[in-house]
Amino acid sequence: MGSGVVRQVSDAEFDQDVREAPGPVVVEFFATWCGNCRRLAPVLDRLAGEFADRVRFVKINIEEDLQVAARYGVSATPTLVRLRAGEPIAPALVGAQPETVLRDWLADTAERTPADGSASDDDRQWVPADACTLPTADQPLRVAEFARLFTHSLRGLQRTGPTRLRLELVADAEDTARDLIARETDCCDFFSFTLTRAGEGAMWMDIEVPADRRGVLDGLAEQAATAQAA
Repeated sequence: MGSGVVRQVSDAEFDQDVREAPGPVVVEFFATWCGNCRRLAPVLDRLAGEFADRVRFVKINIEEDLQVAARYGVSATPTLVRLRAGEPIAPALVGAQPETVLRDWLADTAERTPADGSASDDDRQWVPADACTLPTADQPLRVAEFARLFTHSLRGLQRTGPTRLRLELVADAEDTARDLIARETDCCDFFSFTLTRAGEGAMWMDIEVPADRRGVLDGLAEQAATAQAA
């Protein structure tokens, strides 16, 4: 396949690199003998570089790693699947598709948090309409508060489990974080937040939700990852 910018992962690495990723991931299933895969490679490398701050791109060699391909019913190469938390979020693409087709296919994952930290309509996806007691008009403001915290204070993030997220924040943001946590817990009491020191100048914000609220955490994690990349 050559030395492109799309990282190759194995079956053993898939859960950590794809299923637990905070945002959307495009997975290419390829084979070394596949001519269409070779033709598609420079296009994917170009898109991966262009959309690196919004979408993660990885590839899996179906000759070496069969389990993930079987999980997603892949029977031809190249096949592209788009996933969030390991679940498909769009129909798969099979074959060496034109770049224009790939761009259209990726379009709804390419939205970014505005530079001023305000919330777009897509950012509001993590707000649980059936459990949030905030007035509807106030929900975008709360999301914007999280966006500003992430934009100005986030150092790193790690999906430590399907229902757990760890954020590394600068220590100076502690008062802001504690105030935001208190108000968010009041309106969405299924959230569990823990703040702990993480060495000099940093702290951990650990967030946990019940299994039936995993989608909320997925959206919050994606917002954090987008803000960090901006």
